[in-house]
Amino acid sequence: MSMWRRNLSSSTRALLEEKKWDALVIGGGHNGLTAAAYLARSGLSVAVLERRHLIGGAAVTEELIPGFKFSRCSYLQSLLRPSIIRELELGRHGLKLLKRSPSSFTPCLDGRYLLLGPDKVLNHSEISKFSKRDADAYPRYEDQLEKFCEFIDPLLDLPTPETLQGVSSLRARMKNNLQKSEFWAHCLRQAISLGQKDMVDLMDLLLSPASKVLNNWFENDVLKATLATDAVIGTTVRVLPTIPLH
Repeated sequence: MSMWRRNLSSSTRALLEEKKWDALVIGGGHNGLTAAAYLARSGLSVAVLERRHLIGGAAVTEELIPGFKFSRCSYLQSLLRPSIIRELELGRHGLKLLKRSPSSFTPCLDGRYLLLGPDKVLNHSEISKFSKRDADAYPRYEDQLEKFCEFIDPLLDLPTPETLQGVSSLRARMKNNLQKSEFWAHCLRQAISLGQKDMVDLMDLLLSPASKVLNNWFENDVLKATLATDAVIGTTVRVLPTIPLH
């Protein structure tokens, strides 16, 4: 605690000692900032404490080498929900999203490379350098992933059903049962719209090793290695044998 106090400026210490806050958020990372913004939006007084000289945590872009800026951890914002952007009016506060183009570059020891991005014609040409069969299969692979995204995306904004422990209130139990029924009813509707074959493929994608899924689709190791990066980011483990592709 004494070390923490020494790192605070005198004005900050005075403010913390004089004012009473409804909530203190320790750490000005993207999760802390989001939580603090929602608390403040609901009318609470909130203080965010961050030991570094800038806020943003894993989502910051920082000049690590003079003249060059890097994303320290978050290489994309796929899990920043549109509802958060909308509700906190992040666009009005200066948020700009840039598309990755190209999205990946894979160099090979023999001098060849694989460049992938949003351009479908370019992707087909690039993959064809390694495998014409894989180049033809890649659009079907992406189309199936788009289906799976449409299935999963709405679930990310739904509250997960929780088992209530020791709650005797009838109202609380009824509310809990209603939330559970809404969640599972939504899952059922999505599963029906997806179809049996795609549902089986989705379970395979979620539960099988990335190597198995990619081997079912493609033959070339350069393409499979490129696509497998999404399975190993943040896990520091191999693609075999238990790491799902998602």
